[in-house]
Amino acid sequence: MKLEKLFYVKENKLYRISDDKTVDLSSLEKVLIKWSEVELEDELYNEEFLAELRNKLKQLDESNRFAILIPVVDKELKTEEQAELFTNAFNHTARRIKDCVSVAGFFIPEEIQEMNYTQSFTETLAVKHEQYVYFTDDKNTGSDFVMI
Repeated sequence: MKLEKLFYVKENKLYRISDDKTVDLSSLEKVLIKWSEVELEDELYNEEFLAELRNKLKQLDESNRFAILIPVVDKELKTEEQAELFTNAFNHTARRIKDCVSVAGFFIPEEIQEMNYTQSFTETLAVKHEQYVYFTDDKNTGSDFVMI
């Protein structure tokens, strides 16, 4: 099941496709998701946690609200293999919530950015989840989020 894209980015602003109006990023729910809660051991995923996450996101669907999912790196992330495990964990997360319209996109953690693994992360998720927008923080402007 592929969801339609609901948002697009132009000049670092988020717009709704339906009416071309800008979206105030502060209106989006920020949902922090610890890597250790998703992946209990290498490639062993916590399906109970992911089911609860899906339920929470479906409640947002019902109230026509949207969220940015913010992966939290709380395990060692220093090697490419670890970055791949991280990416796979959040790709698995995306598969478990694939029918949740409320997910505007994912935040790219600083650790992934510093490893130059952002493109791999976004490309992996985009294979089956083209609708997501990806966000980073912008240290240059002090802005909370920059769309990529």
